[in-house]
Amino acid sequence: MTNDPNTDIVELVIEKLVTGGAGLARHEGLAVFVPLTAPGDRVRARITARRSHFWQAALEEVLEPGPGRRDAPCGHFGVCGGCNLQFLEPESQRQAKMAIVTDCFTRLAKLDIEDILVRPVIAGDEFGYRNKIRLFAHPTGHYGLKRRGSDEVVPIDGCPLLPEIFNNDILPWLKTLPPVDQIVVRLDGRGGWLVSLFGLPGRLRVLKRILAEIPDGGPPAPGCQGLLYNNLPMSGRDYLVVEVAGGKYRVGARSFFQNNLAVTELAISTIRTWLEESRAPGGLLADLYCGGVLLTLALADRFDRIVAADTDPYTIRDAQNNVRRDRRTADKTTVVRAAAADLLRDTDLLHKADPSREADPSRETDSSREADPLHASDLWRDACVVLDPPRTGLRADGVAALQEAAPRDIVYLSCDPATLARDAAGLAAAGYDLVRLAVLDMFPQIAHVECLLQLRRK
Repeated sequence: MTNDPNTDIVELVIEKLVTGGAGLARHEGLAVFVPLTAPGDRVRARITARRSHFWQAALEEVLEPGPGRRDAPCGHFGVCGGCNLQFLEPESQRQAKMAIVTDCFTRLAKLDIEDILVRPVIAGDEFGYRNKIRLFAHPTGHYGLKRRGSDEVVPIDGCPLLPEIFNNDILPWLKTLPPVDQIVVRLDGRGGWLVSLFGLPGRLRVLKRILAEIPDGGPPAPGCQGLLYNNLPMSGRDYLVVEVAGGKYRVGARSFFQNNLAVTELAISTIRTWLEESRAPGGLLADLYCGGVLLTLALADRFDRIVAADTDPYTIRDAQNNVRRDRRTADKTTVVRAAAADLLRDTDLLHKADPSREADPSRETDSSREADPLHASDLWRDACVVLDPPRTGLRADGVAALQEAAPRDIVYLSCDPATLARDAAGLAAAGYDLVRLAVLDMFPQIAHVECLLQLRRK
């Protein structure tokens, strides 16, 4: 096959994987992105889109596989859009993710991370690690996942990313319920699970009849802690209790929590080690984008005062409940509903977040606020900020707020290496040293990359 510029079919050699998981090749000076390919693959690909500086293509045939390629263990791979790296051996996936992170920092942020990059990649089990899945209805009455690049639903008989309890017990049970449009299943890692159904209101009557037939008002199925319909609790409770790194966390049906509990524990252990090596106990911890206060509870014993902030109302409800129920943290932690940048800039928010003021309201005077070290100009001088933002990262306003507050230590947990590199460049320009950077394989078989970055003010 020749590389005729007038044909849609070209032969390519894949150089590397890029953010998002596509393989990058070069054709007559143009970058060509080909999903489902691996470094070293020689492939035949069909051009699907031509842009001025790059092309997009679809894999037609692997002519010669690169190192690390394997037959995907899941029979749905290549059709279902859930996984895009399952054709690579685990170690090759991790090497590719390490390379993606390095490329983001060196090419996008112009930062040399060779001396701070922690090796090897922090990883757990290859399969069975996910504790949440969203399923979609198929016209046949089965449930499945979206087809790659489409809204069409691919029926599945199981998913290797989920624990066996989902494949053997939960998925078959779901087929016995009235058909609905979508289903979200969450698991607590200890045999308990929560199911949220979403569908037409009329189906609710049928569901109520089914639930009414359960003897003695028991659970709808063994292990089911709760069932919701269009977010309305129908049986049991609307949350799970998840245990991670020695802490217990209430996780509501509509709240965010980490999908891989084993790697989450490894990440927490890594953060604790970094802080033990770099700072003495005490001072202020600010947990920004706090979610269910996972990091607050995991690090609380190392700090005198903690403020946790998030904007999502359902997450905040869980966070407040988790702090209130944890005796180690309840008297020194306050949860506020606020954007990260607002908390960093607004001393009034921190004023409200001072637990000592609840015990002594007489201190609420202008003069006492001026004398209170919590509100002094050097508030953040010895503070530690931990943050776990969404894929968009801090954005310009968040980086600017951190630059202004200038806390001594920052620990940044990121689910997108490109936005992490961008934010790190802004903080480095403001006088922060990048101390350590670890890559976490939080999502095996998937191209999403989680990173953990430690920064310290010079």
